[in-house]
Amino acid sequence: LDAIDLKIPKNNSVAIVGKSGSGKTTLVNLVCGLLKPSSGTVAVDGQSLSEMQLASFRKKIGFIAQETVVFNDTLFNNVTFWDEKNEANLLRFFEAIKKVDLEEFLQKSDGGEDTLLGDSGVVMSGGQRQRLSIARELYKNIEILILDEATSALDSQTEKFIQESIENLKGQLTIIIIAHRLSTIKHADTIVLLKDGKVDATGNYQELIQNSPSFAQMVALQEL
Repeated sequence: LDAIDLKIPKNNSVAIVGKSGSGKTTLVNLVCGLLKPSSGTVAVDGQSLSEMQLASFRKKIGFIAQETVVFNDTLFNNVTFWDEKNEANLLRFFEAIKKVDLEEFLQKSDGGEDTLLGDSGVVMSGGQRQRLSIARELYKNIEILILDEATSALDSQTEKFIQESIENLKGQLTIIIIAHRLSTIKHADTIVLLKDGKVDATGNYQELIQNSPSFAQMVALQEL
């Protein structure tokens, strides 16, 4: 990355796009504090990350990757990571399930929250497993949700369902989306186009189509 000057407003959704090797994952790793900048500063609410307790900060971050790990255990334990099953935790669990639109799966399952998901979540579809991974992060009361190519392995219909789940969270969390599939980020508040480690263009979807030839070419190649 080179001379990145970027501000992400709280509770906005920001998409980071660009060719492989443009610096998308590096940028997210800096935001998470996994990498330290060789120069310059990464700041949260005006305070440098280098001056913060990183462990406390990272507890506020949820990270969704392409592959979802599902344990051969109950739905409740998969979402809560074996938290005590008391009234308060059940309430948080059901709220997270509702936010990611897994209520129908819960209602149709004979065991409810105690439904066994099987090896690698065999009783769930790919989209349901991905929603489960988002529910895990919401259960933790995060403030920043990062999605790294989270829908790229899903079919178009399932991707649409995940996209709707993410849309429902807009305004409640700061959402950062790394995406190759541009259909995923059409409704992001801001899109950042990276090129060779630099910010090539920023704006919403329509603004970038009009003002960035590189972005317009990406859209044309994906036939959106």
